[in-house]
Amino acid sequence: MIQPNFLRTAVAHAALLALCGTALAQTGAAPAPADPPAPAPSLRQVDVIDSTAGAAATPARRTQASSRLGLSVLETPRAVSVIDGALLEQQMATTERDVLRNASGVSSRSEYYGSYSQFAIRGLWANNTYNYLRDGAKFVHLLDPPLFNIERVEVIKGPAALEFGQVAPGGLVNYVSKRPQAEALRTVKIGAGSDGWRSAEFDLTGPLNTDGTLRYRLDGGASRGGSFVDGNTPRKQGFAGSLEWQITPDTLWRAQAETQSSDGVSTVGLAVPDPKNPRSADRLPVGAFYGEPWLNTDGRLRFYSTELQHRFANGLEGRVHLSRNETDRNVNLPTPIGPVTNGKVARGYWLAPGQEYRSDTALAELRAKVQTGAVQHTLLGGLDWRSIQGIYGARTTGNLGAIDLYNPIAGRVPPVASTGVTKLSSDARNTGVFVQDRLTLGDFGLLLGLRHDRFKDAYTTPVTDLSKTQPSAALSWEPRPGSMLYASHARSFQANSGTLVWGDQAAAPSEGKQFEVGWKQEWADKRLMTTVSAFDLTLTNAPANDPAHPGYSVLTARQRIKGVELELQGRITPGWTVTAQASFHDPKVLADTTAGSNVGNRVALATRRTASLWTQYRLPQLPGLWVGGGLVHQGDKFIANDNKWRLPGYTVVDLAVGYQFAGGVRLQANLKNAGNRRYYLDGTTTAAGFGAVTPGQPRSLQVALDYTF
Repeated sequence: MIQPNFLRTAVAHAALLALCGTALAQTGAAPAPADPPAPAPSLRQVDVIDSTAGAAATPARRTQASSRLGLSVLETPRAVSVIDGALLEQQMATTERDVLRNASGVSSRSEYYGSYSQFAIRGLWANNTYNYLRDGAKFVHLLDPPLFNIERVEVIKGPAALEFGQVAPGGLVNYVSKRPQAEALRTVKIGAGSDGWRSAEFDLTGPLNTDGTLRYRLDGGASRGGSFVDGNTPRKQGFAGSLEWQITPDTLWRAQAETQSSDGVSTVGLAVPDPKNPRSADRLPVGAFYGEPWLNTDGRLRFYSTELQHRFANGLEGRVHLSRNETDRNVNLPTPIGPVTNGKVARGYWLAPGQEYRSDTALAELRAKVQTGAVQHTLLGGLDWRSIQGIYGARTTGNLGAIDLYNPIAGRVPPVASTGVTKLSSDARNTGVFVQDRLTLGDFGLLLGLRHDRFKDAYTTPVTDLSKTQPSAALSWEPRPGSMLYASHARSFQANSGTLVWGDQAAAPSEGKQFEVGWKQEWADKRLMTTVSAFDLTLTNAPANDPAHPGYSVLTARQRIKGVELELQGRITPGWTVTAQASFHDPKVLADTTAGSNVGNRVALATRRTASLWTQYRLPQLPGLWVGGGLVHQGDKFIANDNKWRLPGYTVVDLAVGYQFAGGVRLQANLKNAGNRRYYLDGTTTAAGFGAVTPGQPRSLQVALDYTF
């Protein structure tokens, strides 16, 4: 399986060089001079930034890994949140929820039995197959990732079909890997905390030759425990390695491989004594376990990528990226649970072992800068291709029997393994061709783009085979340096594979459209950046059950989300950092299966408000000592579009303190949910009301010690 990947890599790299060489020859450009200019931004080294340093931060000037035009956050005419590793280190983030709390417009949507989280971006589900990226490439996201190899996380708001093909329209999440560095750096870290949490990580990077053109990075981590649920001791571990070779000042090649795995008992949350009142679960122990120890979920992920970049004369750059993502899971769940009858909790189980997902991504593109009179053009053209194949093992469901509400004792004998046949569940291909032109004239910029996609899923009956061409446009104005006003229009589509409308016709794709205006501003000598954005986002052609024809769907569902989002990030003073966000959304159902049934209701699992704050202050009187803290707020949400059952919102406060000793030793302690607030992240319902709710982490203490040398 590895050899064909290397063959495809070699062929693609050769094709890129041939293509770029032809383009260069046609321009009549002379060979590069003996003393070449400095490398383009996309080829520069990303320096390691010590999170304890007092240097001024410039979040607006950072180039996004997800920007194919190489634009900085300030130059991008749409809202983008960047969550860097220094912030995650201060917060001692261990889960994806810890990470995405820092991005405006993102809310926790649902929890998959302790295995991973699902999120809404601007009120709409971030699809776990199409809306997650790793280093700018599509990524199947079915495991809560360890964070040992993550440099930063970027959240791109709104429809983004132009750059990434079919996506759900709320936005995308891009995990950016750590890169090799030219300066040697070695870090080891250990941690311990509440609920038996133990953690160890290492990070090694540096040059492999005397001139620093060949660089490496090796990092890894393992953790155990940390779950407050009785009898659950989750484990995560992983290892990653990468190489980067500056072949010439204008040519860069890098490759990486990563493997990670996780396992733990599948948790279902707390039973709800009064199904009409989710807070009635407050009287149960927060760690009560209503499943069985043999109902566990484990998974393994492998990620490989290689990329070649080359800068020609006259501002012409080329890039080829290839990546492969493999995810294997065994999923065994205690579901459904509830309702409670005579002090007993009804339970079922669902077994789905042997899940396999394979995803390959290829990208080739050219970028050039051209001057026509007073107008500067940044041109981009390219193509991308993605395949994804899913295989499901045999599935089995059954009844676990009732268990006592206040004294749940596991002990049900596991059922006999299913003898069902493993089968293919998806086999999709997506090819896209795109062009973009960013025109700048003085203080004004105009971004125009066009993309054509061909999507085919051979598994579905009838076969899903569709083509889609979509434009995008944005206008920006920089009234003075460090300030930008913008207006943008973007679109997206998402294939409804396997969805049939009456007459055995394949359903048309769902579509997203968004209009957004915003203002980005730097303050305090470029140390601080604020973003204000307002948007109007519509999802159309969403499938819903056809009430007149069971087993079929209708595409009448339509949802509209209007909102305002605010972000602040940077340093108020050299020793005082702050990250803050607030979002105010109005997510409404405009049409549903039955005319008027849910119209005007709030979109399922969407919140009206989110907010978070994190600040760190270094005490000048005691060099090396810092204190920090913050809060996260998420508003209430309804479990379904009918708005019958509401899950309350919550606010949680965290505190932290750290000390940087001489010699590279650092000690840190974080108190999470300092007020020990009982709150709920998710819930399941029946016709009678809530069957179960998923509690959030109670008060917990984590301590970490690391040494950098």
